Amino acid sequence: PGFADFDAPASFLKFNRALRARVAVYQDDFSTALTALGQSFLSTSASLDFGAYHTFGTGSGDALNAVYDPDARALHAHPSLRTDAQLQGVEDGPGESDQPHLQLNGARDQRFLDKTLDIASKTVQGITTDLIFNVYQSPTDPIPIIRNEELILLRAEANLGLGNLTTALADINFIRENSGGLPAYSGAVTASALRTELLYNKRYSLLWEGGHRWADMRHYGLLSQLPQDLTTHRRFLKFPFPINECTPRDPEPAGCTEEAGI
Repeated sequence: PGFADFDAPASFLKFNRALRARVAVYQDDFSTALTALGQSFLSTSASLDFGAYHTFGTGSGDALNAVYDPDARALHAHPSLRTDAQLQGVEDGPGESDQPHLQLNGARDQRFLDKTLDIASKTVQGITTDLIFNVYQSPTDPIPIIRNEELILLRAEANLGLGNLTTALADINFIRENSGGLPAYSGAVTASALRTELLYNKRYSLLWEGGHRWADMRHYGLLSQLPQDLTTHRRFLKFPFPINECTPRDPEPAGCTEEAGI
């Protein structure tokens, strides 16, 4: 059922092209990414949640959604999600210059509000937080494989990589306004500043959907910016190979070397 909208060759090809675009962006092959996105299901008039999903069930042989943890037994949201969330704004009329201005209304990014819940402060493995994830509402809720919101952000990322800053900003603002409830971006229109803004939006738009944040920060050499709460913690540079993929092979694949992190 997670592929209900991609169950024919022509529509499945659009899903295929969506994945191709994601890979091309990771490879800094931005022209290929834009071509693939043009052949995908990207649409600014469709639901941002439209896409393909991993589905779960309670039937024999089915699996349950392993990141559904309503009682916060094991999974908690890092407190930086609150402190880093931008504030929404509302237009409150013309200012002295007779131009509309923004008044911050105190509410944080709508994606943060929708995807986390407050709990009593709790310390787990040395980290104290009062947030849990609220992305999945039941053990059978589907997890996105790829969806329209990511595709719009990938188009922004590809255009940014090609130096098309104004075009990239248009897609960034579309997501800011329609997903985050945020005012249009008003910072510097430079490649560096827009990359920071893009990564902010990918962080909150794709929260708890499959490791996008780590992959993005690794892609741009920014892993050192991820929180490191204890001196014993490490930011890993690569995803470890399962031991069962390593021990049967002689010599072991290069990816089987121990990763110390930073």
